[in-house]
Amino acid sequence: MSTCPSCNSRKGKRPCQARSAPVCSQCCGTSREPTACAGCAFYKAPSRKYDSLPRFSPGEMEDSTKLQEIAFPVEAAVCSLDRQRGFKLTDAQAIEVLEVLLDLYEFGDSMEVAAARIRALDCQSVVDLVQRELQPFDRPTIAKVLATTRFVARRRAVGGRHHVAVLQSYVGSFVSPGVGLRVLADGTEVAVQGL
Repeated sequence: MSTCPSCNSRKGKRPCQARSAPVCSQCCGTSREPTACAGCAFYKAPSRKYDSLPRFSPGEMEDSTKLQEIAFPVEAAVCSLDRQRGFKLTDAQAIEVLEVLLDLYEFGDSMEVAAARIRALDCQSVVDLVQRELQPFDRPTIAKVLATTRFVARRRAVGGRHHVAVLQSYVGSFVSPGVGLRVLADGTEVAVQGL
């Protein structure tokens, strides 16, 4: 066995696709990068604690037009994705989409790092709409609103589409800033000014 090319002190036992040479287990564990190590049997993406992120209280969200202006395009983009999928988006999928947005806004992932998950969820349209509509707002506030939106989705989700159905009734698919195409109880749709 050859010496690890990273530390030059231990034997390289793990094949490293990033270095094209075997590395020791310690160097493997301390030098992992999502883009270079994706697909490696030894790589596991770090676990993110979405539930413990700072968020706004329901009262703060209700009392602030600014916070509602941030939440609207996020929730309306999720509704638009639901519409694109023939109203079959599950609550679990909607929560995963919100987590992708948190990866970008809270955890600072680049689009390259998030690309595989965005493709897997087929949610590029959501990411594009949110990035376009939320440009005037600061990242920490956006991240805190996203954490709040995810928290509400998790509390409301009981399996199936309960949370997404509530969003369709009260927010609706994105039409323009503050305007959503809502699905009424009888199945008809109406564009309604929000906020």
